[in-house]
Amino acid sequence: MENRERLDSLLQGCGVRLWGACDFNPLAGRLLSCRAKARIPEKAASVLCAAFPYRSREPLRNVSYYAVVPDYHSVLLPVLRAAAGRLSEAFAGYAFEPFVDNSPIPEVYAAAMCGLGIVGDNGLLITPEYGSWVFLGEIVTDLPLFAGQQPVQTCPHCGRCRAACPGGALTGSKMEKSRCLSHLTQKKGTLSGEEAALVQKGELVWGCDRCQEVCTLNRGVKETDFPPFQEGRIPFLRTGDAARLTGRAFGWRPPEVIERNLRLLPSKDERLP
Repeated sequence: MENRERLDSLLQGCGVRLWGACDFNPLAGRLLSCRAKARIPEKAASVLCAAFPYRSREPLRNVSYYAVVPDYHSVLLPVLRAAAGRLSEAFAGYAFEPFVDNSPIPEVYAAAMCGLGIVGDNGLLITPEYGSWVFLGEIVTDLPLFAGQQPVQTCPHCGRCRAACPGGALTGSKMEKSRCLSHLTQKKGTLSGEEAALVQKGELVWGCDRCQEVCTLNRGVKETDFPPFQEGRIPFLRTGDAARLTGRAFGWRPPEVIERNLRLLPSKDERLP
């Protein structure tokens, strides 16, 4: 318990307000294959999971809420690196390794184990305070913690997300990636007629929020209070924007992808004053 109080003080000081901890061993058999896996401490004992809210209501947008804010990779990794550095100083002799997105940790499952929320049918973590509008990050450490591990809980399976999915991508226990609008808006090259029709149906040039918007557990949740995501928001893209904007979540794809999507949704420009 003493370690947990020290951890909370240090993490809060680094801007990590919403966090939890769980044992590493139950996750060892679920690790994802990626190069970052080599960075896991040799005698990993615990995982610290953090959630960062990002959503603010926008009167008009044509990109997914997660792309409205600055690229979460460039925002969260420095925060978690700073936190890992502070923890290394406070707990001398122990290793603390941060991960964001490119992580061997199954982060939604781990965050649910840490008690940060429940797992939705769309595969997202749903937190009590901010709903599913959160980014996740982890710090893996060889420091044994009083984690108080909780069983992973799932949503009540009301079926609203499955019914509302424009592409019918949510099929019970799995997601059909090829029919997910978020995937299609990021796909390179020429879309098939069916794929183009689905993008038009979704009305966003990058990403899709439909399953989150209809989720009953997202009703009445708080907007972001994380300072880096309260500024620098770009909710609307026009022709040419993707090529000049840097530090955004869509920047990993060539501008031609968004330009293609904008051509599929020409009326969106006309709605912007």
